[in-house]
Amino acid sequence: MKVTQRADGARILLLIPAAVLLASGCASAPETSTAGQGSDRRPTTTAPTPAQVRTDVEPLKRRFPQLGELTATKWVGQVLTKNSVPEIPGPTDVSLDGVAQVDPAILTATTGSGMWRESAIECGVPQEIAAEVRDTKMWLHSEAFDKSVTRTQYTGSFYFDKQSSRVYFCTVNPKERTS
Repeated sequence: MKVTQRADGARILLLIPAAVLLASGCASAPETSTAGQGSDRRPTTTAPTPAQVRTDVEPLKRRFPQLGELTATKWVGQVLTKNSVPEIPGPTDVSLDGVAQVDPAILTATTGSGMWRESAIECGVPQEIAAEVRDTKMWLHSEAFDKSVTRTQYTGSFYFDKQSSRVYFCTVNPKERTS
């Protein structure tokens, strides 16, 4: 009988610290650190900063060679995800959205073949370049063309305006083409 009582007492003594740890962990609220995160690692809300509008063509040529020579470009690149645990590096998703002037001959050759349909721009237009895009309703779009550019390595949509010889592109994590 004494052995059973002693074993029961030891179990109780082991359970008391575990119960205290559980109760104290559940009862405390996360403390805010100077890095803008609670101690529970959830990011605090901050206002998004406007993206810088870029006009350089080279990054676009390396990613979208099927579009030919582009001029009058206006585009933005934005980080879509922020690593909420900086101590553990992880992938960061980046969008690249923009509008550019396309050579009319390239536009005619591109939209003259394949399955094209009139479409509104479905991926949304960043506020920073919305004035450049103007009307988002009457553009030509082809999923087959999207796949020929992205090679299914990233997400991307390309919309053409035959009236103004422009292309609107919205992509996530676009890869540079090596061949």
